[in-house]
Amino acid sequence: MIPYDYFNPKTAKYVKRTWGKHCNVLLFVSGDIDSELEPYVAEVNATETWTLVHGGLMHAFLFYGDKVDWFLRVEPSSFVVLENLRYMIDRRKYLPSQAIYFGYELENIYTHEPFVYAKSGYVMSREALRRYAMASKEPNNTHCLHLEGFTEGLEVNRCLSHVNATIVDSRDEFGHETFIPINMDHQFLDGYDHINWLHNLTYHKVDEKTVPISLSAIAFRVEYPPEMYDYYYFLYRMKVFGTFVPQSIEFGPQ
Repeated sequence: MIPYDYFNPKTAKYVKRTWGKHCNVLLFVSGDIDSELEPYVAEVNATETWTLVHGGLMHAFLFYGDKVDWFLRVEPSSFVVLENLRYMIDRRKYLPSQAIYFGYELENIYTHEPFVYAKSGYVMSREALRRYAMASKEPNNTHCLHLEGFTEGLEVNRCLSHVNATIVDSRDEFGHETFIPINMDHQFLDGYDHINWLHNLTYHKVDEKTVPISLSAIAFRVEYPPEMYDYYYFLYRMKVFGTFVPQSIEFGPQ
């Protein structure tokens, strides 16, 4: 599921033309119609992301709740390797009947508990989405208010915690992240040592100056969306020939 601002649909179109083709179901959510993206219009003229996301989650449960096992929510500027997501779910033997969700984890400064960072993307199991949707329909449930302008990750966490859905670790066996919280330019040039809010709020603290990326990474943030064509080519089209030289300049000991 991808929410996008209907004033700027171009970014989401790059998704549909590249990695979106690997989804079982590709759902766009917006505030207006679009002939190529064919989005679900959660609320006419809506541009606020949390409004679109909540409407999209309720729509996903209503129309796909009994057809899809896992629900991925990402930004239109995200590039996702669906094969790695499926691999992680299968290897860890996660089940759609478990009330779980996962993504890059930040720390709630008040409770010191983790919550998923929405801009990095997150995944809900079928059962977690069911509980979210059912709780959201309760008129007196103050834990699932979905007020406009609130922080999506915190609100999702508050609602899912209320219905006993839990966050599971999305890092690989080496403790490396599979959902990358910053644009790739920052990842390799600056790291998060220079991004104070991320350095302070990341839930899994590390000594490195940048976020340690897993070799089986799942979701990336792309600063210049047309680069999705490049990502797609290098990942799915290009083949490497010849012999890997471990003592080359790029890969030698530092």
